Amino acid sequence: MRLRLDKSSLKGVLIAGIVVVAYLLLRQFTGFYIPCLFHSITGFQCPGCGSTRMLAALMRLDFAAAYSYNPFLFVSLPFLAFECIYEFCFTHGNKTFARINNVILGLYCAAALVFGVMRNL
Repeated sequence: MRLRLDKSSLKGVLIAGIVVVAYLLLRQFTGFYIPCLFHSITGFQCPGCGSTRMLAALMRLDFAAAYSYNPFLFVSLPFLAFECIYEFCFTHGNKTFARINNVILGLYCAAALVFGVMRNL
């Protein structure tokens, strides 16, 4: 594995991070938020519903509230962080994952779908 980092990639990650933090702060102080389109149309919660509130609670270090907003995402956040770092640092530009990594990501997506169904029962 070779670590691949370039200035444009780091700039993109930095901009994305600033946008996320700015949105969370805007939501925290003004109450403005982008509603979930899936929830607006169907009335059901998608697997990602509550993720913004969860991230805002994590920024306040309120772990109990963060877990209550989206338990699946809260528990799997370290895995997602690892996957993002792995993709960014080791495959950026190459875009080839190891076969086992593709299987693990497929299982993660399946688990997210199961969580999405179970939370609406």
